Amino acid sequence: MNLSVQFNEDLLDEINLKIIDILSRDSSTPFVEIARKIGISDATVHLRVRRMIAARIIGKFTISVNNCRLGYDHLAFLGINVEPGFAEEVVLGLSNVEAVLEIHEMHGRFDLILKIRSKDLEEMRDIVVNKIRTLPHILEIELMTVLKSRKEEQMVPLKSDIAEKTESAIA
Repeated sequence: MNLSVQFNEDLLDEINLKIIDILSRDSSTPFVEIARKIGISDATVHLRVRRMIAARIIGKFTISVNNCRLGYDHLAFLGINVEPGFAEEVVLGLSNVEAVLEIHEMHGRFDLILKIRSKDLEEMRDIVVNKIRTLPHILEIELMTVLKSRKEEQMVPLKSDIAEKTESAIA
């Protein structure tokens, strides 16, 4: 039995893109305010959001925090090469390391790129040496420490997609 939700292009119409755009800037925006900004009813916003959640377009509502103010001001990327045939097993093990924020499978110099945060260099060393390096089937690790972050976004900009949907609706 296939439990996956079928992707529906109709769910990415101009109104839903505007809803996503507003929520991506501030997920605590009340549906009444979103409705007012877009010019639809709050019940319509609620229904559309529920449909996008069901279709897995919206995965979760979350917050954006200033990691440095929380004391997690050490950011690094970790390039990892794994033993052939063991990528899934390594990814599963890495997924259980709380400090690992992102895992990306790559084609190039590294098999995997990880994003990790820590409070200080001692904690970063502990994460790499005792929590990651000890996992089986890891062949090579390269730590790339971030000196300064210039831009860090979590959401792709939707303005051009909204404009495209608006233009096609007018035509």
